Amino acid sequence: MQEANASDRQIHQSTIAIEERDRFKFILGIVICCVSISSFFLPEKPQEFASICEKYNTPNACQIW
Repeated sequence: MQEANASDRQIHQSTIAIEERDRFKFILGIVICCVSISSFFLPEKPQEFASICEKYNTPNACQIW
């Protein structure tokens, strides 16, 4: 009887480990997708940010570049 309980515990623990690994892979995939999408949509040049700033503010307020 104890052997069956030990076997059940090992199966249960391995199932939990697999679920945790799958959850980690899922979250990692979401993070990678978010970073990829954000790097695609963000402008690469500071001058692009400057033109946005100057559109709504005076040129003196945008002299941080």
